[in-house]
Amino acid sequence: MKKNLVLVLLASFLVVGSIGCSNTNNGNSSAPSNESAVPTAENGDAGKINFDEEPYTIKVNYAVLGQEQPDLPKIEAKLNEITLKEINAKIDLEGVSLYNMANVYALKASSREKTDLMLLMPGNRYLASFANNKMIRPIDEELAQWGPALTETLGDNLISGQFNGKQYAIPQKADQKNTIGFHFSKSILDKYNIDVSNIKSLSDLDSVFAIVHEKEPNMTVLAPEVSVGNIASILKWNDGLGNAYGGLLDPNSTKLENMYESEEFVETIKKVREWYQKGYISKDVNTSQDDGATLLDNGKVFAVAASSVGFAGGSIKPIEKQSIAMYPPVLTTSDTQLLLWSVASSSERPDKAIQFLNLLNSSAELTTLLQFGIEGEHYEVNANGTLNVSNNKNYESYWPMFGDYSKAPLSETYVTASGLSVEEFKLKQKAWNDNTKKSIAYGFIFDPGPVKTEIAALDAVAAQYAKVIGNGAVDPTELLKKFNDSLYAAGLQKVMDEKQRQFDAWLATNNK
Repeated sequence: MKKNLVLVLLASFLVVGSIGCSNTNNGNSSAPSNESAVPTAENGDAGKINFDEEPYTIKVNYAVLGQEQPDLPKIEAKLNEITLKEINAKIDLEGVSLYNMANVYALKASSREKTDLMLLMPGNRYLASFANNKMIRPIDEELAQWGPALTETLGDNLISGQFNGKQYAIPQKADQKNTIGFHFSKSILDKYNIDVSNIKSLSDLDSVFAIVHEKEPNMTVLAPEVSVGNIASILKWNDGLGNAYGGLLDPNSTKLENMYESEEFVETIKKVREWYQKGYISKDVNTSQDDGATLLDNGKVFAVAASSVGFAGGSIKPIEKQSIAMYPPVLTTSDTQLLLWSVASSSERPDKAIQFLNLLNSSAELTTLLQFGIEGEHYEVNANGTLNVSNNKNYESYWPMFGDYSKAPLSETYVTASGLSVEEFKLKQKAWNDNTKKSIAYGFIFDPGPVKTEIAALDAVAAQYAKVIGNGAVDPTELLKKFNDSLYAAGLQKVMDEKQRQFDAWLATNNK
């Protein structure tokens, strides 16, 4: 149904740089410049689209990997046939590189370039900063007037788009919450009759890794899912409340702790160090630019430590995988902030922007179009209702960015990988979602503004130590202490105290 969220994880390591803009007028543009054209509840037009005015063109910026898809103009033309009839608006889609998103949006804001909707990815990295710098505007009134489908489909998850008590963004509805665990090459498991279904601890993997290392000496046994990450950090559950510097190490805890000092993290890095010394992890793991997920797909790695483990067991594109979960799924605010739709402060028609998002969340047709393309050209519908996208060469949406995906058809490859029928797949997915718990901090959004200098310093320290320790490349005994000492010297305690202060106030306000 969607591309592996490995690349989403990559995005979570991007650092928002200097995103403030010198044009202070941004903060004064929250009201549309053409107010007379905007229907309001007071004039009796609430919820009614004005088809007598000229169609407004909504500029929509979304995330791409490098370049836009070749057939985007075809998708846009088909999209506009529908939006003109439904909301009297045209849609101008413009891809923004995931790797340069902060800079692109900052430039658009400072130059007052026409922008209406902006996808923030990962949203938890941008929401507070963009709101504080008045690059995006509150949308409470527009949501109340034009967003009934958004309110219905997102429900309590809308809170993850709020900042300082105002709705600044609309979270993209996810089809499931992934969790922490491992993806394995199923062909290698089958080749050596290895059963991983009963793996419960990291030590249980020792014998599995030993077999593969002996039988496949030219294959890397284990890698982190993304090259910018590290194995140990991936494998430790932590609700960081917006960043890695102080978090909740238990879903029911209200006391922030430094993950890097926790007993579980210490035991994890010891185990990863052991695996590294036995040759299971590549010696160039800290310098390689290759994501473990890609190496797994290419048959060069047996297993990846991953945070993208779901109920369906991975994907068969391009190889079949088997997955195991080391933790039950727990929903955090950052999870539903992964993809956030926001309205630019410079938007002339924020009402139209919300009308479009509302239409997306109520239309399976539009969600299918923007995710999979055009029937007969980019996909075929199978007898069981799934979509065959194997011949799609010129259009692919890398992430589930548009609409309510529970209404859209499933990709054939996604269902096939699970070994289930469509009906079984949906039932198992529902059971997984129903059993997903929420962190006690769900809905809390940390404002990093008071400690942004310290966070920048902590980022620099983490860049120096985290990968080499977390991938087992060094003896962690002494270096872990240096890492933690450097974190505290850079202001870790100040950041944790500020985060705890904000979190305690939020707990009190929400009667937690």
